[in-house]
Amino acid sequence: MRTTSLNRAALVTVTGLVAGAAGLLIQKVAGVDMPPVPPGLIILVVIAVLITVTRWRWTPVLAVLAALAEMPGFAGSAADADGFGELAGASVRGIGVTVALIAGIVATVVAYRSPQRGPESAAR
Repeated sequence: MRTTSLNRAALVTVTGLVAGAAGLLIQKVAGVDMPPVPPGLIILVVIAVLITVTRWRWTPVLAVLAALAEMPGFAGSAADADGFGELAGASVRGIGVTVALIAGIVATVVAYRSPQRGPESAAR
């Protein structure tokens, strides 16, 4: 378990990932055609949990990659939105992954500029 609290950039990254996952759920409930359990939902939630509970400095990079992977899906679903629920879900998803992308980049920079932490520091 993490013994130190999350820095602000990591906290904002996690918030963006969770918002992106919530947007996917809203879209699912609104009737957007997607698998019973959307893979993007699982990926966003797992990465948010990893950032929250691990001390690995590379985990924000996963958030950046996941956000980049979700961008085309968001753009397509926003363009095809027929109803309010679909548009609301696409908007929440888009805002969430955009926040996760930007904050994830900042969190990665912060993690690599700070003194080394976690399991990799024990090897030195």
